[in-house]
Amino acid sequence: MAALLSAMLLVVLLVLTFIAFIIAMMNGTAYHIPFIIVFPTVLYLAFSLSLYRFFNTRKRILTFIGIASIALAITGYVPLREAYTESIPTVNEEVNPTFYQPFREDSKLAQLGTPASLKLQESLPKLDGETWLYPMYAAFVEAVYPEGDYPSYMKDGLVMGDGGGYSFTHLIEGKADMIFTTAPMKWHYNKAKKAGLELTVTPIGKEAFVFFVNEKNPVQNMTTQQIREIYAGTTENWDEVGGKDMPIIAYQRKESSRGQKALEQFMEDTPLTKPATEAEFREGYGNVKQRAEYRNYKNAIGFSHRFTTLELMEKHKIKLLNIDGVAPTNDSIRSGEYPLVREFYIVTAGTDNPKVQQFIDWIVSEEGQQLMEKSGYVSLQKGN
Repeated sequence: MAALLSAMLLVVLLVLTFIAFIIAMMNGTAYHIPFIIVFPTVLYLAFSLSLYRFFNTRKRILTFIGIASIALAITGYVPLREAYTESIPTVNEEVNPTFYQPFREDSKLAQLGTPASLKLQESLPKLDGETWLYPMYAAFVEAVYPEGDYPSYMKDGLVMGDGGGYSFTHLIEGKADMIFTTAPMKWHYNKAKKAGLELTVTPIGKEAFVFFVNEKNPVQNMTTQQIREIYAGTTENWDEVGGKDMPIIAYQRKESSRGQKALEQFMEDTPLTKPATEAEFREGYGNVKQRAEYRNYKNAIGFSHRFTTLELMEKHKIKLLNIDGVAPTNDSIRSGEYPLVREFYIVTAGTDNPKVQQFIDWIVSEEGQQLMEKSGYVSLQKGN
């Protein structure tokens, strides 16, 4: 009877172990495999040895518990460490337009609360822009356009969210009547000129580049020079800038990302230190590393544009640093007192759509600016 029960348990554990092995391989978590093998082995041995009355002395019990504990601790360390790492909140600067699609039932778009004074029904302007501004101009669409389906991923759609480079191309090619973006560069003007067009730029709001730390970090204010020294690698401990004795984890982002480019501009001529990384596989599985997303460790510092930090701030996980003694509030960003600010714009290129100017006038009106602030950006006019 004992042999039958032991065999049945062995079959069940082998099947479950095989399933767990396949799942680990498919999920790219090969570091779980030692634990996946050791845990059912310990379970099987404990059950089988009990059936055969092996544990008839205290010494045998303690010896088995000791060996099993050591095996489980060694193989379980990496999975537990990775689980802990994954439990620490991340800050992602990417905006997913799907969550901000106009007229979607579960949309995260801000709303005015009262009907907009402008309602467009025909000759609707075709829009495009930088993805990080999509939550703002999608909110304008929901307030002013007739109810309908406006997916951002549709090429040649009415409300696109393709990003800065593509949006300028769409504007010049006539696929968009107006785009929402940061200031055009010289090559944008040259490209428009070659196409026989002239860019018209209308400022509509402001955004700030911010640095943030864990809310439990006692440091609240840093100078631009102190932050440059951190990202240059010359300042490596928080006690050098008024904090606790902890090594600084200074996270960076992908080289092609908008945030990383903003950091490079902030650093001016100072070269960046090697970015922080996290080991994906260790010990017997090699040492493959990748650039780490910001994780909210107590000794970490990260950066982004303010809009993308608002949600995590509401959950009381991070705090924005004052830069040169100035906090990144709406008023300090609007006035330019906060040192890391830039405007964003509506850019047109000679469209003949008669509704475009009406829409722009509404966006810079008190109503449009109020909706902009509700969307998490900063209006040009105080009091909105």
